[in-house]
Amino acid sequence: MLHLQYICGVNSAEQIRARGLKATPVRTGVLEALQQSDAAMTTHELETLLGKVDRITLYRVLKDFCESGLLHKVTGPDGVTRFAVCHNSCHRQAHADDHVHFTCTNCQKMYCLAHTHNPGLQLPRGFSMTTVQILAEGICHQCNQ
Repeated sequence: MLHLQYICGVNSAEQIRARGLKATPVRTGVLEALQQSDAAMTTHELETLLGKVDRITLYRVLKDFCESGLLHKVTGPDGVTRFAVCHNSCHRQAHADDHVHFTCTNCQKMYCLAHTHNPGLQLPRGFSMTTVQILAEGICHQCNQ
């Protein structure tokens, strides 16, 4: 999976500042951890990876990143929310990461299937859609080996 920093050629601090946020050590650490992961991560996984990070600070960073279009979140069948890096087309007003997520029923990792897009949905008159989540389940490539 290609990560945003390699696609853009821009470092994490620059990406954070480009969204109008201050590039603190915690923010850059969170973004870099997610960029280097091949799967979406839970807050617990981020806490474990980053070490001594205040839980409230971590939650605020994730909230700010989602609101600014740096990250998107998806809730798995286990009820746990996971976070992944957005593509360039996401911004504060709207997330354009309209793709399917895949959860491995063996290892519980959740992957963004960036090239597998959600199908278009026709809503009844008077309805407006802000988010669509399609979650596929099965066995991932690592567990299939």
